[in-house]
Amino acid sequence: MITVIDARAIGRLVTASALTLVGYIVVAVSLGADFEGDLEAAAEREDVAVNQVSTAAQAQITHDHPVYALLTGLFLFVPPLLLLLAARRVRRQAAGPLSTVAWWSTVATSALWWAYVALGLGLFADPDDLPPLVRDFGPLTVPVVTTFSMLALVAVVLLGESVRRHDRARRAARVATVVGVLLGALSLIGLVTSGAADPVPPILVVPGALIVGIALWRTKDVGTDPAARQETAAPANV
Repeated sequence: MITVIDARAIGRLVTASALTLVGYIVVAVSLGADFEGDLEAAAEREDVAVNQVSTAAQAQITHDHPVYALLTGLFLFVPPLLLLLAARRVRRQAAGPLSTVAWWSTVATSALWWAYVALGLGLFADPDDLPPLVRDFGPLTVPVVTTFSMLALVAVVLLGESVRRHDRARRAARVATVVGVLLGALSLIGLVTSGAADPVPPILVVPGALIVGIALWRTKDVGTDPAARQETAAPANV
């Protein structure tokens, strides 16, 4: 059975991963207002969705806001790292088919996510002479971001179900699963009906991750709290 101390550590990691995504959105709509405004202006000029702006235009905007683009680009390496650390703990402490699939889903998410962010840093190159792979950054946004967002959602759902099978955060994990499945289905429907103009964003994982992460974080340490021993004599239903 997964230990209480490990459950709390997993909860902190999952919660932190979700909060870093929320933090990124807050920074984008506040400190990044000028950057986002330039993207919207470029989209209007090209008569396309914001996520379909030409790579050359994105590179020019990156050059116009270098500090913001660099810091936010590097910051985006953090959320999948935290989720990966949580998945590794679950795989070790709550071993089973679900935790194994959750681990590999997280590995795939992290690899694709980091590759995309690293490719985005290539926008710092000369807008008129971008490296070959970077030239495709714009067209790759919708399929790549959608793919790693959905993989991250699968990982979060399976992480929750893995700890649930080991009597931790049972109710919260099931709620997170239902929320995740519903949001995933609605996002895919929206992607199709919009003509794939915008990707499914990674912020999709935040509700479920916060639900199960906070529930695990609040788990009491049975090893040191006598009252908690009595509470957890039966399966914990957080």
